[in-house]
Amino acid sequence: MASAAKLGALLQDTTLAPNAPEFAARHYSPDELAECWKLSVDSVRRLFENEPGVLIFENPEKSSARRRRTLRIPESVAASVYRRLNTRRFGREV
Repeated sequence: MASAAKLGALLQDTTLAPNAPEFAARHYSPDELAECWKLSVDSVRRLFENEPGVLIFENPEKSSARRRRTLRIPESVAASVYRRLNTRRFGREV
């Protein structure tokens, strides 16, 4: 995981006014968070695919050989997951 300072700097650069609409918030791709947190893109996808608030764009065609999904992770969700993972100790939340 990235250091708190690195994530804080990343989030601080894109922070909007408190009354800004949610759709205008910064959204990260799995690639961006994987690079920041030093994880694989697949790990980030697994971590966020079931999180409330994550946008998932999927190809509706059933004929395609492979499922194509695009994830966009709002900064508020990324910060929430980061805090949750950062407070775990020995497999339990404190």
